[in-house]
Amino acid sequence: MCGIAGVWNVDNAYNVIHDLLLSLQHRGQQAAGVVVNGFKTVKGEGLVESVLTDERFLEGNRGIGHVRYSTYGSLDEIQPITAYTLKGRISVAHNGNIVDANEKRKFIMESGGIFSTTLDTEIIIHYFSIAPYTNPRESLQWAMSRIKAAYSLVILHDSFLAAARDQFGIRPLFYSKYENGYIVASEDSALRSIGCKCEEIQEVEPGTIIFFTDSNKPEIVKFSRRQDRFCSFEFVYFARPDSNFYGVNTHEVRKMLGRKLYEENRVQADFIVPVLDSGFSGSLGYSQVSGIPIEYGLIRNHYIGRSFIMPKNRQEIVRRKLSPLPSVLEGKEIILIDDSIVRGTTMKIIVDMVREAGAKKVYVGIHSPAVIGSCNYGIDTSRRSELIATRNDAEKLREYVGADKLFYLSVDGYKEVFEGCGVNGICMGCFNLDYPV
Repeated sequence: MCGIAGVWNVDNAYNVIHDLLLSLQHRGQQAAGVVVNGFKTVKGEGLVESVLTDERFLEGNRGIGHVRYSTYGSLDEIQPITAYTLKGRISVAHNGNIVDANEKRKFIMESGGIFSTTLDTEIIIHYFSIAPYTNPRESLQWAMSRIKAAYSLVILHDSFLAAARDQFGIRPLFYSKYENGYIVASEDSALRSIGCKCEEIQEVEPGTIIFFTDSNKPEIVKFSRRQDRFCSFEFVYFARPDSNFYGVNTHEVRKMLGRKLYEENRVQADFIVPVLDSGFSGSLGYSQVSGIPIEYGLIRNHYIGRSFIMPKNRQEIVRRKLSPLPSVLEGKEIILIDDSIVRGTTMKIIVDMVREAGAKKVYVGIHSPAVIGSCNYGIDTSRRSELIATRNDAEKLREYVGADKLFYLSVDGYKEVFEGCGVNGICMGCFNLDYPV
C-alpha cells in the first residue's frame, strides 16, 4: 500500500506535499519522495520527517509526493519516478500494482524499450511515451485506457498535473480546491488536515483523469467506463478512521462490522480488549450491542510502525508496539478484537502476551472474514502460501494462535454491512476469491 499527493498552483508546494504525506504516513513507512517545479527531487528510505528535511532548494508551486511500503519493487527504487521524453518531462507517483505488468514489460522491451527499474510504475511512463499522439494529455489518456488495474496516480508534466484512477476504482483518490490552486491525496482526511473544506473535496471517479493546468480550471476526462470494485480492505484496515469513501466514514463501517460480528458470534467475557489501533472501532461496535465493556488491556507505542506493512521481524515489532497491562488482565476472561488475520504471526504473539500478563481465557474475534486470497492490486499478500487461513481450518488456526476460541465475521455478514451503508461494487477477492480483473 502507498500514499500519494499532488499540488498545483499552490505557494510553498513542497511544504504542502510534506504535510499531506505526513497525514498519509500510515499508508507507507519505508520510503518517501517529492518532486517539485523543475523536477527537483528529494527521496529516501524512512519516514516523512526523516527524509523530507530540507525545503530550501525545493521552491515552487507544483509537485507530487509518495510514501511507500514495498510491494514488488526493491526499496532502492523509490517514487516518484521521473523520465525525459519527446513529449516533455514527466514524473509519476503510483498507488497500486499493474496486474499484467510482466506482459506489458515484455511488449515494451520487444519494441525496443529499456527499463531502469523493476517498478511497474515505469510501464506507465513507457506507454505515455509510445502513445500515437504528440499531445501529452492525449498520450496520457491513451496510456490509461490500455492499463487495466490497479492504479491511482498523480502525474507531474511540464504543462500539467494529472490525477487518475483505473476503471475499477480499486485504490482511492481525492482532490480539492486549495488557496489559489488544487491539491490531490489518497484520502480525504489528508486534505482536511491542511484546511480543505469538506464540501470542496471530491472523489476522482474511476476511469477518469483530471488535468490541472495554468487555466486553473480542472479538466475532467473519462477514458473508460466506470466499473466500481473498490478495495474493501481500505475500510477494514488501511485507511484512517476519519477518512470517508463513497460518502461513508471508515470508523462507522468498522463499528458496523463489530456489531455484525456479535450478531453472528455472541461470545461473552469480562471485557473486550481492542488490538490497537485498527481493532478499536470494531471493538466499540461489538461492545455497543453486547453490553461488554472495553478495557485498555493493550497499550500501543505509536512510535513503532504498522506491523502488517513492515517487511521483516514482525514478531519483534509486535512486542515493541503493544504492551499488555497485567493489572487489567490478570484472572480475566477477555475478547481480543482485531480487524483481520493475514499471516497469523501478529495474533499469535498478542495472545501469548496477554496470557503472560495473566489473562485466564482469551477469545479472539475478527471483524472481517478469513483472508484466503492474495492481492495483486497493491497489498503485501502476493503469495497465497503466506496466508494462514488457506493452510488451516478454523480449529487448527485457533490452536496456532493459542486462543480458547476464534471467530470471524462471515462473508455474507461482511457483504451485508457494506450493502446496508450503501457501499456497493467492492472488491472482496481476499475473502471470496472474486476479483475484478
